[in-house]
Amino acid sequence: MSRKHANTAIPEAVRWFHRFRIRGPTALAPDESAEWARWSADKAHQAAFQEAEQLWERLRHLNGVAPPTQQELDSDGYDPERSISEWLAQTKHKTAGR
Repeated sequence: MSRKHANTAIPEAVRWFHRFRIRGPTALAPDESAEWARWSADKAHQAAFQEAEQLWERLRHLNGVAPPTQQELDSDGYDPERSISEWLAQTKHKTAGR
């Protein structure tokens, strides 16, 4: 699958996945079922849909992860006003200077 095709297929795959997750596959209206049949006939679309399913399964495991405590948040030096790459570069620079 080309990168351009993948980039356009993934958002649509996520929409379909969400629709099925919320309503279930049997709750589609006839026109939606026909649209799904057309869309999912493309192997690249099927692959994108499977990626969405796999991502959902991996993310479900995050439910058991405890959020950081306030103390952990307070001791974290990350500034949300900066990009992560800038923050990492700054952190790397500080560490190299030791």
